[in-house]
Amino acid sequence: MAGDTNDDAEARAYRWALTATGISLAAIAVVSAAAAAALRGPDGVWAALAGVALAALSGMVTQGAMIVGHRRDPAVFASIVGGAWLAKMSVIVVGVLLLSRVDGIDRSTFGIVVLIGVSATLAIDLFAVRRSRVSYTGSSSNGERS
Repeated sequence: MAGDTNDDAEARAYRWALTATGISLAAIAVVSAAAAAALRGPDGVWAALAGVALAALSGMVTQGAMIVGHRRDPAVFASIVGGAWLAKMSVIVVGVLLLSRVDGIDRSTFGIVVLIGVSATLAIDLFAVRRSRVSYTGSSSNGERS
């Protein structure tokens, strides 16, 4: 829209990315669970669902942090996004280590679904930012809001 500010475009891009990620991961969950059921049985289904959950954690936590922090001072924004990233990486590492001890998980299915899901979230993030024309150097996250 003609009256949109960079902040409006940025907020809309983050909300769109979060919505698109949820929809795409739901589709990946349905397709991968069905394929895993046919090819790998129940162990494959659980692995596919665990892979989608990990991809959701990987992508959606950062997108949520961007929505929460984009209107704040740049240092606060960086702290929110960085803290969310560190927290999710810690959960991912611990989760993968615990999951590696579970006998009923098909590891190849899990790995493939994680790669597909994370790739989808990254592609959505890139598309959202490019489409919204959010500046890389002149972020609207400058803390001067009315």
